Amino acid sequence: MMNDYTEKAVIPSHDLFTALLSMLEEGHAAAFTVSGMSMWPLICHGRDQVVVTACDINSLHVGDIILFQTPLGNYMLHRVTALKPDAFETTGDGNCFRDGWFPRECARAKVVSILRDGKKIDCAAPGWRFVFAIWRILFPVRRHLLNLLRGIGNLKAKVRRWKSGK
Repeated sequence: MMNDYTEKAVIPSHDLFTALLSMLEEGHAAAFTVSGMSMWPLICHGRDQVVVTACDINSLHVGDIILFQTPLGNYMLHRVTALKPDAFETTGDGNCFRDGWFPRECARAKVVSILRDGKKIDCAAPGWRFVFAIWRILFPVRRHLLNLLRGIGNLKAKVRRWKSGK
């Protein structure tokens, strides 16, 4: 296991998650860099790493970020948005649709922290739980918020290019 989570290598997701699940079964935590935009803006593609631990399927909570394997074999890292006794529903923070319901047995790992720019974000910290809860509540207007955030990001990029003279 990488102690400082700084070593990076690009490997196929099947190989990554096979190794990761093996580490979790041995009682270790594991970290990987997130790829994909489905959790943006709270988790960013290529920038943020997530630290995961083994997941007790009976202790899932709405708001938890989990790594799960769909019945088709695909791995997804999304937030739990609803629970039933035998299933969970997820949604990517950057998505404007729900993923649907999955059997609890599909849950593989739980995100305990996010590593960003040398800082650790504890997913259980009250402040972050509050941010996550507000983002879930804003789901009905998420499409507009995401468009606004993208527009702000594009404007910032234009200003940086203009300042640099390019």
